[in-house]
Amino acid sequence: MKRVFDPDSYAEIVPRVPGDEVYQFIGYPDAMFPDGGCLRETIAQRQNPDDRLLWRGMRDTHYKAQVRVKDIPTILDEFHDSIHILSLDCFDTLLWRKTATPEDVFAVLANNPVARSLGVTPDQRVRAAARAYRANLLEKDSGEIDLADVYRHFASLSGEERELLAEAEIQTEMNVCFAFWPYVELIRQAHARGIKIIIVSDMYLREGQLRRLLARHLPPDAMKAISKVYCSVDYGTPKSDALFQVVIKECGVFASQILHIGDNGISDAQVPRKLGIRALHFVAFDRKVTDFLRLQHAASSLIVMEEAAPEAVVVPRYSPFRPVFSAEDLHPNAPETVIGYLSFGPVLYAYARFLMDEVEALEQRGQRVRVLFLLRDAYLLSAACEAYARRPIGKLARINRFVSVASSFKTITDVDYYLSEIDTRIDNFHSTAKQLLLPPEVTELLIRIAHQSADPQKTFHQLLRDDDVLALIFQKSSALRSRLRRYMSSVLKLEEGDTVVLADNGYDGTILDYLTRTFKDEIKIDILGRYLVASHHPYRPANRKELITTSSWEYHLFEQCCTAKEGAVVDYDDDGNPVFDNVELSEKQYGKAKNIQSECVRFINDAVTFFTKSGVMHDLAILKHSAHAALFRHVYMPIEAELEYFRDFQHDNGVGQDRLLTIYNQESALKTVRRLPSPYRLDAYETRSLGLDFTFSALLQKRFKINLAERDMNVRFSPLEISVGGAHESKVFLLRAHHLYDGYFSLLIPYLSGTWVKMFLGLHYEWLQVADIALSNGARCGLKTLLGSVDLKEITQHGEIYHCLSRESVAIIRPIDCEQFQAPHYCHIIFRPLVSRAADPPGGQAPRNNEEESRVPSGASTRLRRSNWRTVQIL
Repeated sequence: MKRVFDPDSYAEIVPRVPGDEVYQFIGYPDAMFPDGGCLRETIAQRQNPDDRLLWRGMRDTHYKAQVRVKDIPTILDEFHDSIHILSLDCFDTLLWRKTATPEDVFAVLANNPVARSLGVTPDQRVRAAARAYRANLLEKDSGEIDLADVYRHFASLSGEERELLAEAEIQTEMNVCFAFWPYVELIRQAHARGIKIIIVSDMYLREGQLRRLLARHLPPDAMKAISKVYCSVDYGTPKSDALFQVVIKECGVFASQILHIGDNGISDAQVPRKLGIRALHFVAFDRKVTDFLRLQHAASSLIVMEEAAPEAVVVPRYSPFRPVFSAEDLHPNAPETVIGYLSFGPVLYAYARFLMDEVEALEQRGQRVRVLFLLRDAYLLSAACEAYARRPIGKLARINRFVSVASSFKTITDVDYYLSEIDTRIDNFHSTAKQLLLPPEVTELLIRIAHQSADPQKTFHQLLRDDDVLALIFQKSSALRSRLRRYMSSVLKLEEGDTVVLADNGYDGTILDYLTRTFKDEIKIDILGRYLVASHHPYRPANRKELITTSSWEYHLFEQCCTAKEGAVVDYDDDGNPVFDNVELSEKQYGKAKNIQSECVRFINDAVTFFTKSGVMHDLAILKHSAHAALFRHVYMPIEAELEYFRDFQHDNGVGQDRLLTIYNQESALKTVRRLPSPYRLDAYETRSLGLDFTFSALLQKRFKINLAERDMNVRFSPLEISVGGAHESKVFLLRAHHLYDGYFSLLIPYLSGTWVKMFLGLHYEWLQVADIALSNGARCGLKTLLGSVDLKEITQHGEIYHCLSRESVAIIRPIDCEQFQAPHYCHIIFRPLVSRAADPPGGQAPRNNEEESRVPSGASTRLRRSNWRTVQIL
């Protein structure tokens, strides 16, 4: 049969663009397309029925269409003694990869020393395969290609270099693949029953090369049981064409005596069934899990946006836990499963591996290690490590940031060290005084004195350095330090010479820093920090390591899911027992967190069991990448179930007057973006409901510190003519309001106390929505709403909806006294056009032109003219 090459059949797979980029596929379909789809199957589906091999009129030979992991142990029983040959697909069936998608193998290959020395990139490898496919169709009437075909299109390389690259690719496949143990057990079952086992694969590796790969990962008995390996490239035809005909002929059995299982619904199921083969489509994941993994893989490509110092922009996307998800046959209808099992569980598994590796390395150096999980937030980390190691690890330590800092003040240098951390742009006098253990009456006195000065922040810090105040700080800190030391010795049982490993979520390592400064020499212990996530700040402690290093902390929800249900430690009694504050968070939130914690531990238990059976030990670098991707997806790409589940979650910051903070508020976020321009950003979780385009724009601006003004974000404007004036003069401007979000526009007008503002709304709009008119400062913070100071002429109002009855419709903001507010002052107008006014017919009233038109005597205020027109054009 002559196979037809139809370029139009590629339209659903790749974009039609000039040059080699038209055919952006890899080279062997079922091994390289993560969703199981492939180019050849698309062609097969679109060919005329008469051109398809034995498809017309053939009867399906078995009632069962699909098989899941849970079905594999008993699948042979369903066929009794009718099966003589078990045929298995190779990739994503018998062999799985550690990467998220098959294409990511080429990113791993690019890091191979041979490929790196020759400058080979993933994109070049893809293009070379596409070119080889087209060339073989023309030269051999076959799209089957091998590695030699691929690398001969690297024209600048010598023959020897091409051979080295081909071998490097085989070695890369060996490094990223592993055997999926349920099918290994099926091979053993079949062999024990006298069933012959074969492998049938659409593959650019030839039989000898694929056998090398199989022998690397299959147990010897399973490898020995495989009698034949059929590779499409060896026969010049794929499974969707005539490869199964070859299999039937060479095996010498009836087609109905062959059972084939593979992950591609067409080439592994529909095609062989039409030939009479008992064919089952292996479905590894539930549809929701598949969609979730797709988002996870997308996040894997984007974690470079959070990494402090990414080594490369294009990196392999790893997904080592896919077989665990498949083996458990997940149906993630419960949000706890999505969050705990699919997301946070893999993160905690990676951290447990990291911590256990660190502890083992320290013990091998002869150190006596004491692991302390810092409560409240490291509670789940402790449970995760215990599940991973299958034994108790360390102790739960009730030492938090507050007590570690408060107990550190011995000299004025210690006080200055703490004060230097404080962001002086924020008025946090109460929390600062609380951290310094100052009594409330002293705090209020110092704050009152500070606010009477021109620079309250500077004055407050000067007052804290007063001798009497310092003496009080040192006295209280010394007493707390003694009680904390008693807790460490009598409750935690720390001894001189111990190596103490503080395990926590992160972020800056403050507790590690202060405990080291305070107790390292006093108790004569080494204190180390081993965190899940930590910053890359230059002042980070040298005795700290972390699994993931990021440029910012966005993981508040993850942190709340790791916490224990107890109040914050505020002190210790004379026996060293911790004294707790009240539990501030709701029972509902703790209940949700507990459910997530259970799913996290369940995942770790399942993963340990699965990888133990498989004999697979993933590199820590792969686990690290996967953990970061899981956290990134959770923060920047949460699904609807997560947004709803975490809707009311709060964070107890433990200090300050407003301790409980709502982590995200979608309704408030929507309101904010309708009033503030694009550079004014929200928390990552809040942007999700606004759209991923908004999320990624915010991430880019934050990561690269891109200096973009409102006018840079888009060129969409809406006109508004205004008149600004006082008792003796006025000025008219035709201005352009900048688009914000959801159709809302923003206009920021410099405002002088006592002036009025007329908005000629009827000139351009019949209907519009006025969301807000407010007096603001330069930072766009609302100082006072002006909606109550607006008079309407020729306008009917229905809440926020304004109906302009004619072109003369005007809204007038009455003069406002704003001397009580610190300058500068702006009138901030937020509106959304609903129905624009039609242009006047010929001969009617001429529209106002775009230039400013004076309606006042020539002695108008120079200050008003300059500031309003020029400034509003920019803002």
